[in-house]
This record gives sequence, structure tokens and C-alpha cells, in this order.
Amino acid sequence: MNTTKLDQFEIENIEDVLPMFEETFKIKFENDETEKLNDFNEFSDLIISKMNLENDNLCTSQRAFYQFRNAIKTEKIIDINQIKPETDLKTIFPKRNRRKILKRIENQLGYKIEVLAPSQITINILFFSFVISFIGLFINWKIAIFGILISVLGFYLTKLTNRLDKRTVREIIEKNTAQNYFKIRNNENTFNKNEFKDVILEWFSENAGIDKEKLRNSTFA
Repeated sequence: MNTTKLDQFEIENIEDVLPMFEETFKIKFENDETEKLNDFNEFSDLIISKMNLENDNLCTSQRAFYQFRNAIKTEKIIDINQIKPETDLKTIFPKRNRRKILKRIENQLGYKIEVLAPSQITINILFFSFVISFIGLFINWKIAIFGILISVLGFYLTKLTNRLDKRTVREIIEKNTAQNYFKIRNNENTFNKNEFKDVILEWFSENAGIDKEKLRNSTFA
């Protein structure tokens, strides 16, 4: 197994989202608890040790899949027999009326799916445009301000994107399970210890913006 050391930027990303994870899963880290950890696996073990909940073998991802499929059945979007883990999301959410269909599914599920997002290339272009425009304030402030306004408008318009950030049903179920764990289980007092490492991995990959496989095999030092 190849291991990869996380860079300082990636470690800071994990630290930035850690308070949100603590609030979501109702745990609390002491100040020095994470300093001696060697890799993400040890980090996951520490989290699980802090889960003061009853262990229940209910498979949350399977429950999420059936909830998702039943929501589609209720809304009569496509034949649910066509929905498999590897089903392409474009067959469920065609480009036309995509936002409207997603909203209907979210209303059935009781939580947001959040599967629409701009490409990373788009975000990078807008970010660098903003930085260059900001630097330009010291050269030609009129053109620079125009550039900044265009960048800000671009960031605002990304909220209206119609681009699917996930490709398959499996990917959206994994994300939903991590982001809405207790809502899917319908019980905030239990968790499935056997599946929870995968939930931790998915949650931090999604929220810290680190590739899942890199995070799985990563070291901190």
C-alpha cells in the first residue's frame, strides 16, 4: 500500500472543518489529542472511540439507497427498477428541469442532496482572476476594480450551476450517508461501528476537499 503525506494546506483544511464535524457528530477533541496521530486511520480510530453511542448494525448506506429510490418512485421520475448503485445520475436528473427535480427529491428525503457544483477548473479561474485583479489595484485601479467585480459576479453565478458534481447513484449515496448520517438512521443515539470509518473518510474528503484514496492512505508526519 502506497502512503502519501498530506501537505500543510491539506492538514489545515482538516483542522478548519473539524469543529463542524464535532458539532455534527456530537464529539469533542481535547487540545492535544490530535497532535500525536500518525495517519488518517489513527484519526478515524480516535473518532470512533469518542462516539458515546449505542452500536447498531443497521446499514446506513443501504437505508439511504432505499430512501433515495423510494423518493424517486413517489415523484414518478423513472422506473425504480432501473436504479442501481452504478446508475448514471444523468438518467435520473436530466439537464432540463434538473434543479426542479432535485428540489422535489430533497423534499421527499427531508434533507439537501447538494449534488450540483461548478468544476474545480471554474473555481480556480475565478480565484486567480480575483487575485490578479486585486494585485492590479496598485497598477491600474479602474481596470482592477472591474476585474474584481467580474470575479465576484462569477462566484455568485456558480451557485446557479446545473452541473452534477457526482456521476453515479453510489457516489451520491455515499455523500448523503456521511453528510446526513443521523437523519438517514432516524436515530441520533446509535451508530454502526463497522461502517463508520467509511463515513468519516467520505465526510472529510467532501468537506476538506481531499481525494478519498489519498486521504485513506495518508500520513500526517
